[in-house]
Amino acid sequence: MLELLSAFSVDQIVVYTIMLILAIKGGVDLVIWAKELYQKKFNKDHLKLNQQEMLEQHYEDCEERHIESIKKYEALLSEIDSLTETMNTRVDRVEARLSQLTKSDMHDIKGWIVEKHHSLMIQGWVDDFTMDTLEKRYADYISEDGNSYVKGLMTELRALPHYPPK
Repeated sequence: MLELLSAFSVDQIVVYTIMLILAIKGGVDLVIWAKELYQKKFNKDHLKLNQQEMLEQHYEDCEERHIESIKKYEALLSEIDSLTETMNTRVDRVEARLSQLTKSDMHDIKGWIVEKHHSLMIQGWVDDFTMDTLEKRYADYISEDGNSYVKGLMTELRALPHYPPK
């Protein structure tokens, strides 16, 4: 071994080692290339079989993912249906309460106009501000589907003078 090392320089040994490695790599690449060429020439049916199996596996994977997605969407739809039902129940309750509040407001307006009618008929006149307020409250009463009883009272109030008697 010492004779070998003394016969060659370090540079020559490094070059020789690199060339040996490249030769081995080239030999391995040659074997791989030959193997692939052989498979391409003589194992076409085997490759087609592998491709078919791969396609079937891919199809099964896609189908599984699709089924999982459908289950998720069905769960979401069920949840949405439940939330919709809850919202509809709440909306119905709110509508019922609003209807009750509207009726209550309509009765309050009617009572206020009747009270004003009695006091103003005794007084014998109505000032502009009170008449304007009465007109606005009467418009609210009509928009809340009030009956015609108040209409007659408003006609009498409109006929009153807008200044106090002398």
